[in-house]
Amino acid sequence: MSVANLIVINPVVKSLELLGDRWTILILRDAFLGRHRFEEFRSHTGASRSTLSKRLENLVAQEVLYKKPYQTTPLRNEYRLTKKGLDLYPWALLIWEWESQWCNDAHQLPPKLIHRVPDEHELQPMVVCRHCKQELHIADVEREVLADADESDVQALKTIGNQRRSRGGRGTEEDSSLGHITDIIGDRWASLILAAAFMGLQRYDDFRRQLGIATNILADRLKRLSEAGVFDRIEYQSKPPRSEYRLTEKGKALYPFTMMMRQWSLDWLDAMDDTPFKLIHKPCGHELAVDVICKTCSAVPNPKDVSYQK
Repeated sequence: MSVANLIVINPVVKSLELLGDRWTILILRDAFLGRHRFEEFRSHTGASRSTLSKRLENLVAQEVLYKKPYQTTPLRNEYRLTKKGLDLYPWALLIWEWESQWCNDAHQLPPKLIHRVPDEHELQPMVVCRHCKQELHIADVEREVLADADESDVQALKTIGNQRRSRGGRGTEEDSSLGHITDIIGDRWASLILAAAFMGLQRYDDFRRQLGIATNILADRLKRLSEAGVFDRIEYQSKPPRSEYRLTEKGKALYPFTMMMRQWSLDWLDAMDDTPFKLIHKPCGHELAVDVICKTCSAVPNPKDVSYQK
């Protein structure tokens, strides 16, 4: 089975259709920070009114948020997280952790996470196998292919990658935290390239052939990912010049986050129904399912037990 087939039927792609967007990520960041009203989202994300309205309505339609009236004349609604939305909390924690570890811009760093159970300590979220409780590493996961994908499904890659995203304006209170990671995972083509890299692709021609990306878009995204330190660009041929793009430790650190996206997709989007392959956690031999725990106390973090400290 080709990498393109594997990617398009990957549960991660289903979640990318909803979450692989800069503004959606920032809206969810704000929702977990306790911001609920339209003007709060607009000020802190910097999204234009039309962009913000579309993203909020989509999240409501997908039952990640729900509307709660806080004023009747005229009618005004807050946007609150549903159970489906709250189950994205581990995903949000991993975004926080990655940004804290790898962002070099102090102005973009998110607040420090404080876990208050059983006593107060800094929260360091860690992805573990649900079965053996071992920390997840990319080298410990293998694919078991069960069937082939329909070629028509592979065209979905272009649909997902080509959805346009506006940058919008800047709000007066714009929150720049998580700006580094949203520049990476908030672009669907960059996310698809990362997914392909996790499956072993390294060369420009392989990315182009397997993903069907236009050459100018592919060159731009590979350049961005290399400049961001996610890939190391290594020349393997000089005449003509040819390069490989190898995941750095910074890039590999996005793998657990990606697997948490996959888990949410499996739990909420019925993504297992049409998935003709499975992932196996080699240390225990079980089909991969993951959870996020606190590295210090091993408890599963609950939003009510976590606070934010600059």
